[in-house]
Amino acid sequence: MKNWIDILSKVALLGFFIAFMACSSEDELPQGSLNVEAKINGVAWKGSGNSRITSLPGGFKAFAIGAGATDRSSFAFTMTEERTGTFNMAGNAVWTTADLVVHNATSGTLNITKLDGNKVSGTFSFTARPALGGGAEVTITEGFFTDINIMR
Repeated sequence: MKNWIDILSKVALLGFFIAFMACSSEDELPQGSLNVEAKINGVAWKGSGNSRITSLPGGFKAFAIGAGATDRSSFAFTMTEERTGTFNMAGNAVWTTADLVVHNATSGTLNITKLDGNKVSGTFSFTARPALGGGAEVTITEGFFTDINIMR
């Protein structure tokens, strides 16, 4: 059963990522303030975010958070629970560079500090490797998001 949940959560993350990246112009990026920040290998990054909670068969949920910048770089996180607390991001977080190189998290955490109605806030840090081929590991530190809208 756990494998089924893992597969569904990864499918939800991929779907959120594809929907987010399908935007064809800057005007279609998530609306709102730049409410997501992090350091990528020590370099400051800012973007805006959205999240979605989807009910899955069997009463399970997929909780996905995504954020993107005007250069098309982006983050995506997925959890199987809608709650505050700490989540392991190994295999559940993605960093995509502006030139669309996808990196999957190998370790790290996401901490949901506030889940209030249709808003979510928290912090994150993780390390990630390129999903295809070789390449250098990326370190994401000092990440946070504030009052990201939740779509249900």
